[in-house]
Amino acid sequence: MESMTGFGRAEIERDGLRVRVEVRGVNHKGLDVQVSLPPALQAHELACRQAVRASVARGRVEVRAFLEALGEETVEVRYSEAAARALGAFSAALARDGLLARGMTLGDLLTVPDAVRVALSPRVEALAGEVLLEALSEALSRFRDTRRAEGERIEVQFRQALEALSALKAEAEGAAAEQVESAAERLNQRIQQLGVQVDPGRMEQEVALLAQRADVQEELVRLSAHRQAMADLLDGNGGDLGRRLDHLLQEMQREVSTLLAKSDAYALTQTGLQMRLVVEQMREQAQNVA
Repeated sequence: MESMTGFGRAEIERDGLRVRVEVRGVNHKGLDVQVSLPPALQAHELACRQAVRASVARGRVEVRAFLEALGEETVEVRYSEAAARALGAFSAALARDGLLARGMTLGDLLTVPDAVRVALSPRVEALAGEVLLEALSEALSRFRDTRRAEGERIEVQFRQALEALSALKAEAEGAAAEQVESAAERLNQRIQQLGVQVDPGRMEQEVALLAQRADVQEELVRLSAHRQAMADLLDGNGGDLGRRLDHLLQEMQREVSTLLAKSDAYALTQTGLQMRLVVEQMREQAQNVA
């Protein structure tokens, strides 16, 4: 079992480059991949997305990469000579006319969009893509490790909840039997209070009708079947586990709600409320299962 929540980080330093990649994951109905790369690495966005999709099936996954050049030999400065000459001539003319105190400096040129561009050298730029994908692979591996660790914790909670649900089901069965007897007894008391004579056959029919309305055995049987199906899912740990668990827990929730609607006894209602709480807690956890 894997959680959709996780984090992984990897950093690689090679030939004057340092690349750090961070991968974060949170809940999502499907797979949503978000990639944030520095300008020098943006050409590799598609490859990053493909790597994530090959490793992760579900969740919102955010990938962020950071690039640092460690030496001047890894960087190449490119500038537009035409733009620099035109701007220089323009600033010199303004200075001659007394409109500028000085001519244009390099600092002024750097503020002009696209006039000066600092980029990786062609040799290093090709290497940066390789280092990026290698760091991403390591970060994804650690990301999956944290997802599995969180998934193991959730699985323990699921199994504990299933044991609690089994114990509550046994309590509910006892309370359900008492509910039928209590309903028949209340009917007898009501008839006695009214002081009327009731045909024994009609009385049996009324008691049978009350028993049918108060019977929750079908709900308990189906609840037990869903519980066993969930235990089998946890043992099998197959694909698309989160959605399958959520479906089963919806069915459990429906059975518990029907049981509570039929309940007319304090003990059964209290047990049903505890069962509903357990199922709701499991369903919240299932939202985080990949």
